[in-house]
Amino acid sequence: MRKTASNAIAAHPRCGFTLVEMMVAGVLLMTVTMIVVPAIYWVYRERRQTEYRQIAIVEVENMMERIVSLPFNDITQAKVDKFVLSESALRQLPDADLTIDISESGNVPLMKKIQVQLGWSDHRGINEVPVRLTSWVCLKEKRE
Repeated sequence: MRKTASNAIAAHPRCGFTLVEMMVAGVLLMTVTMIVVPAIYWVYRERRQTEYRQIAIVEVENMMERIVSLPFNDITQAKVDKFVLSESALRQLPDADLTIDISESGNVPLMKKIQVQLGWSDHRGINEVPVRLTSWVCLKEKRE
């Protein structure tokens, strides 16, 4: 029986990878990594900002509830200037800034406009768009 070149190749299959195959695999792996890592970081950053916004929304809602529950004559700028954020919000929101404005409605008697705003900074120190809630309260008439 004669050995031919094709029989010799079939008898000794190639084991391992060539250098070119390894380089192509490395380039593909680096390309995928360069795309995936920034995407994962972006998702993390967006999730964090969403958590901050949810905390701020809850805090502003609670603050508005506290103010609206006061008797009409007690809803004054001097009174609400004493209100502060909860310890939890202060810990979780970087550079939290609470602003509460009470204003008399000029065109509607016995009505007050309440505006609660909460702002904070992101991880770079840039101010985020604040959460703002506005409500109007009026003096309730006594029914007999």
